[in-house]
Amino acid sequence: MPVEVSFDEQKNEVTVVVTGRFDFTCHNDFRRAFALGFAGAKYRVDLGQASYMDSAALGMLLLLRDKAEGDPARVEVANSRGQPRDVLQIANFGQLLRLT
Repeated sequence: MPVEVSFDEQKNEVTVVVTGRFDFTCHNDFRRAFALGFAGAKYRVDLGQASYMDSAALGMLLLLRDKAEGDPARVEVANSRGQPRDVLQIANFGQLLRLT
């Protein structure tokens, strides 16, 4: 499965791990992350195992940011490298989300 979603109730944090291609085919699995968080939840998207991302993935990250009420401190994109990191930098997503 290219997207794994988990929820840590103690931390009120949703973690999404993307493996392989992060594109529109991940849409349904990625949307599960939206349903898991309670009010004030934090979201962590781990791209350490992602090899590719496209504009659909950027759109999903923006939807997640909206779910977090536009608070960049509540959405973290972690471990991006290679092509996914390049896409995030070119799109200036570091100004919208936390890139770690």
